Amino acid sequence: MRRPNPTFLKKAEGIKSSRKKRTLIIILVALVIAFVVVFINSIAASQAMYRLQYPGLVGAASTTTTEYSAYQRPVHTTTETTTEVTTTATTTLPHAELAATPTPSPSPEELGRTQNNSPDIYIEDPNFSFQPIAIQTASYQQRAVMLDNLKEQVTNYQKSHTNLRICYEFISLSTGERMGVDELDPVVPSGAMSIPVSIVLYDKVAGVTGPLSEVITYNSSYKGSRYSSYIAKNYSYGKQFYLRTILNYAVSKNDSIALNYVINYLGGTEEVLKDIRKISGYISFDDKVIYKDYNGKEYRTSGTISCYDMGQYLSYMYHTFTINPSVNQRLFNDMASNEIASPLTAAFPPGTKILHVLGRNTERRAYMECAIVDYKEPFALIIYVEAGSSDAAGTAIATLGKHTQEFIEACYK
Repeated sequence: MRRPNPTFLKKAEGIKSSRKKRTLIIILVALVIAFVVVFINSIAASQAMYRLQYPGLVGAASTTTTEYSAYQRPVHTTTETTTEVTTTATTTLPHAELAATPTPSPSPEELGRTQNNSPDIYIEDPNFSFQPIAIQTASYQQRAVMLDNLKEQVTNYQKSHTNLRICYEFISLSTGERMGVDELDPVVPSGAMSIPVSIVLYDKVAGVTGPLSEVITYNSSYKGSRYSSYIAKNYSYGKQFYLRTILNYAVSKNDSIALNYVINYLGGTEEVLKDIRKISGYISFDDKVIYKDYNGKEYRTSGTISCYDMGQYLSYMYHTFTINPSVNQRLFNDMASNEIASPLTAAFPPGTKILHVLGRNTERRAYMECAIVDYKEPFALIIYVEAGSSDAAGTAIATLGKHTQEFIEACYK
């Protein structure tokens, strides 16, 4: 029997080994390529999702879905630059103007009356408390789909009302779930700034009642229109108020003079904004920003924030309250007893607790409803509308509020 040639066997084994190595190399290269492709796709998907949720933070401002794309993220600076657009100088926090301009009531001096300058005793309202959260019947997947539908409704309303400028932010305070439409765009908060200013004050006096009894005297150093100040309408210089009364007027009466008193008490606008920015400062009130209003008029101005920022303030306020109600219980009481009617009352069933401040600037035709709604679950709702009339703005706020109510209702059927 003839033996196999050993040289041939060695060559065959070498060829077989080489083929195995090539096969392994090809498999490894294929695995690396597949991994890279999957990784790139996942990053792209995440980027796309992030862009949808926060269009102002990814890419150019033109990625937003509305025409108001002139806004660029501001840089904190006090340097002035030359510009041809309309400029508005703002050195103090703006006051909350009335939606209408009724004839103010006569002052005590005009009526020939004398006033008691001693501070009036402040009687605290019953403490506000949240109702128990209902049991959600919708699955998390169903709720996510319904939240997408709500966003589509808000966006469609925005697109079908090109004569309005609308920004919207919803936050579930119990879960942290949030959804916004142009929530990063600049908005004019006006008297709604009483919310973060009050938060800062109550944080500073947490657990202390003494400073709230401090007496403040109304004098000529605080200017304010009688259209935007309960104090200016009803009192003459020399009238004294407890700090607690001033805080209540700033929130529940949208009183411009009262708000400026609180800011002065805290050390002035610059000091207050430092503390506010610790909570949120995507757009800080002293930033210079460029934006277009509902009429296409362009502004370069300070005195704006974003609905996202206001959502952060309300969330901070709520979570502070749940941990230690004594810190800001009085702020919740004042928002619960706000004397300015909320357009949202038309969107929710009677008896729904709506804690709110409605910021109004009639010169800019800007209306900013900032609310914590205690309905099935607690949630923050911020709706900003610029419109030619207060009625149009109120209708828009009520309509978007109704869409929100229907979303919450569907989650708990």
